[in-house]
Amino acid sequence: MLQEQMTGSSISSVQCSSSVFPEETVLRSSRNGRLHRKNGRGKFTDNCYQKPYVLVFDGDVLPEERQGAQKIVASTFEEVLCYIGILGETSEVYLSKDFENSNPLLSRKVKSITYRQAEEYVQNHEVDTELGKFINRIPLDIASLMHSPLAMKEDDAVAPVLDKRYVHKKKDANILISDYYSKGNFLYFNMYDQTREIQFDHDSDHVQGLLLLEAMRQASIATTHISGGLPEEGTIALLTYDSGFYNFLELTAPIVVRTYTPFSFNSADSNGDVFVSCEIFQWGKLASSALLKGKAFPDKSRYVNYRIRTEKVQARHKKQYDSKIMSVQNTVGVI
Repeated sequence: MLQEQMTGSSISSVQCSSSVFPEETVLRSSRNGRLHRKNGRGKFTDNCYQKPYVLVFDGDVLPEERQGAQKIVASTFEEVLCYIGILGETSEVYLSKDFENSNPLLSRKVKSITYRQAEEYVQNHEVDTELGKFINRIPLDIASLMHSPLAMKEDDAVAPVLDKRYVHKKKDANILISDYYSKGNFLYFNMYDQTREIQFDHDSDHVQGLLLLEAMRQASIATTHISGGLPEEGTIALLTYDSGFYNFLELTAPIVVRTYTPFSFNSADSNGDVFVSCEIFQWGKLASSALLKGKAFPDKSRYVNYRIRTEKVQARHKKQYDSKIMSVQNTVGVI
């Protein structure tokens, strides 16, 4: 697993950038059942470590020395809470003195936010396309990825293939994503442009859409295991797959896949609802995205029982459809 080590991992106020996370109010981000992931790389001194993402309210202005930061503009307190819940400890909020003076109540609410509170807000949020739109607005963390083992430039070596157990495959040749790199609550992978499972009857000068869909499906399954803590013997029943395509992907440049899930496996939870957001980037530009929803099962036996129930439902639907067809045929015959 491609992970990074952080020197000085405690969260503290970033005085040089008006961080709104005072040391006494911020809890370390953690989830039951998740694999341990260490975030950050490098040594940060003078308490002025600038986090990868800075949130700014609409109408507020970043100072000149922060213009190079990856800025995300938010309009409401709820939007800020949602972004922080998604980004975790890789985010901070900037409030200028003028904005604080003009919006004292809002500023106090923002300053009281903890990472744990924000993550729980997202976990309890009803999953819909709006959450996907929030995630799509988050720019790719190129600065951090440049220090990762993933390929970012055309002359970089693509990372080694992901362990096939994470994507429920029997052969490495059928895996479309690389080993992963973690930062905050995101997982990142390189994508390969071919798999023996999917063959086309013609060559193409770009990565074909069917490969993108399969890569996002594999990355989502892997994320449920890696970030969500689903046991190795567990499996997923995919229920919905809402995807979008925005730009072509060239065969000559590295492709980066970014995933996020608020899912956290709990053996006592019989519901097991899974939601994963997956995005594909090339040259830092969003090319495709998907929202996948499903059911997680801790072992194959529970999945088999689920399939038996769904097959009974399908059989009932087929019977009803056949009855309607027969009724139509009888009516036509009478006419």
